Parts: sequence; structure tokens; C-alpha cells
Amino acid sequence: MRTMEWQPTNDLIEWGNEHFAKIPIDGVWAPDDSGVQYRKMTETSFALIFMLNHPMAQDHHEKFTLLMEACGFTMEEPDGLEMATPPLDPNAQAEMQFQAKQELAQTWACECGYPLANNDFEKSKAEYIETVDAETSNGKTVPIDLWRIILGCNSCGLDINVDPDDFHLLAGDEIFMQWKSTTHKYTAQTREQLVEYAENGAFDEGVGGMFVILGKERNGERVPPWMWGITSIKTNLPTSEEE
Repeated sequence: MRTMEWQPTNDLIEWGNEHFAKIPIDGVWAPDDSGVQYRKMTETSFALIFMLNHPMAQDHHEKFTLLMEACGFTMEEPDGLEMATPPLDPNAQAEMQFQAKQELAQTWACECGYPLANNDFEKSKAEYIETVDAETSNGKTVPIDLWRIILGCNSCGLDINVDPDDFHLLAGDEIFMQWKSTTHKYTAQTREQLVEYAENGAFDEGVGGMFVILGKERNGERVPPWMWGITSIKTNLPTSEEE
């Protein structure tokens, strides 16, 4: 028997009607930091497929169930659903949730059915969309740059617009933490990599010029925000004659 007094607002129901309708059958919805995942079974039903063994995840599940029911969907809860117990360390919890999202990303596919994870991520391109004013918790606004990743489908050739966070799940840190300008490729370096360069005398031998700390712009071109303040190695991109 449910004891939760919370009920979705009209605005939330309106959002749910639009959002849930866009999810295809067999598509998975994994709300950020909720500890739950759902699969759309039919045009009118969802099923719980993953939940952390934690009171907050249970609370989120009850609220999502009420929202889905208010939007005309039924919720299936399979018998014997395995619940993952989160580690006590907050960093380990975050890593566990990130890995669960990465596993989910492996199921994403193009309109033609080709898995997004099988595409050539090196040929992807970060593209600036616009700058918007986002409201902060204290009521003020700050400018936020919106970007997308253009990922070409190896099967049908369609250019797929992918959210940067979703692309990070698909491609991993090494591919995500790089940026290509018109003329150069900038590859982010970890602290461990920089220490190794220093220990090997790279900075003492006059090759420090290949290292660049990126700002918001580079030679008049916008830099994606996930690369701001990052020490990167700069390499030349091949010309059309070299490719």
C-alpha cells in the first residue's frame, strides 16, 4: 500500500506526456542520479529494470511511478528484480552509476538500427549551438554555452545529434576529452601523464610549446566547455592532400 503524499504537478505531467511519448518501445529511461532505470514495454507501459538498494532510489521510483500513471502509463515491477547495493564511498557510488549508464549507452542505436557504439568516434565533431541564460539556485542568471556532438552513422550515413554527456558515455574519457579546431587537434592530458612528461624532462628540452591550456576561445574559434582550463597536447590536423 502506498503512503506517499507527493503528487505530480500539472507542469510535470505535461512534461511527462511529451517526454514519455518520444521514448521508443524497448527504449530505456535512466534519470540522472536517481538510481533507477526503466524500459518502455508497450505504448502504454514501462517496466522497472534496475534499482539501487537505497531509500532514495525507492523514493524516486515511487514518484516516477505516480508520474507515469498520471500520464496514462502502467508500471511493471518484475518479480526477483536484483537490486545493486551502492558502496558507502560517494566517489565509488558515482563511479558505479556512471558505469551503469555506460552499459545502457551500449544499447543506443541509430534510426536505421545500427548501434551508436559501433561508429567511428574519431570522426565526430563538437558543434556550438547557442548561449542561453540559465537561472541559478539564488535566482540569478548565468550564460551557458550549449553544444552537441555530430556523430556519423557508419551504416546509413545519417549525421546524429548527440548530447555531449551522452557522447561521453558512448566514447569514454579518451575520445571525449579532445577537441578539433580548423587546424589542430587538442588532446587533454591527465595529471599522471603530465607528471610523466616532467619526469622525462620534456619541459626542460624545449618541447613545452606542444602543451596548451585551453580557454573559452582558441585562435578565434569557440572551445567546448568541457575542455576549458585543460592542459592539452596540440597536434596538426592532416591537410586534405595528406588524408
